[in-house]
Amino acid sequence: MQLNNKLITNFLLALEGVGAVFVAIFLAAYLGGLPSNRVLDYEPAFKIPLTVFGIVLLVLILATVVLTVASKKKK
Repeated sequence: MQLNNKLITNFLLALEGVGAVFVAIFLAAYLGGLPSNRVLDYEPAFKIPLTVFGIVLLVLILATVVLTVASKKKK
């Protein structure tokens, strides 16, 4: 499978962007309750985006692994 540099760059930027959003929401859920020991990750405002971005991030990571293996087999 032959992938050009522009496609690879766009795919990796999307992967990094989704990962950055996921980490930002995750940190906001954990740091938002400070100075108490309350964690906000089960609040719907945090749980729904964490679930959505977590699933998208997992799919993109798995797609990266599949594309890497497929491109290595062709060489």
